[in-house]
Amino acid sequence: MNAPTRAPEIYPMPAFPTLDVRDPAASSRWYQEALGFQHVFTIPGPDGGPLLVHLRWVKYGDLLLRKAMGPPDERPQGLGVALSFAVFEGRVDDVAERARRHGARLETEPRDQPWNARDFSIRDPDGFLLTFTQGPVVKGLGMDEVVRRAARSGKDSA
Repeated sequence: MNAPTRAPEIYPMPAFPTLDVRDPAASSRWYQEALGFQHVFTIPGPDGGPLLVHLRWVKYGDLLLRKAMGPPDERPQGLGVALSFAVFEGRVDDVAERARRHGARLETEPRDQPWNARDFSIRDPDGFLLTFTQGPVVKGLGMDEVVRRAARSGKDSA
């Protein structure tokens, strides 16, 4: 016998991004299957399809996908928007591998960063840039050393 599924917790959200997407149902499936987001609820639109989909990465890491209005060719997709999500359970490399298994193309491969984190970036179906990050890579590294490393890295790439 299957255990009953527990409904997601509903709470006041201190902040949450809302993304205008072409197809909320398809985007919602992609976020859940490729990245492991949890579905919280869907508000149906007048055509019966989703008008708004509420997803959750972790508690207080909520994301709303809203059906974009107007012709899609008039709106540049994903420009100027980047979202970051912390990986608390598992490894950031596992999230990247899951995304690859679902056909996603990574913008950057998982790698250790000078700011003492490991991350990778990916674009969603609408072109929004998502970065998944995990840290610290080196435990006990003080903020002064993190800043020095990041400064050195900036000089090396200039």
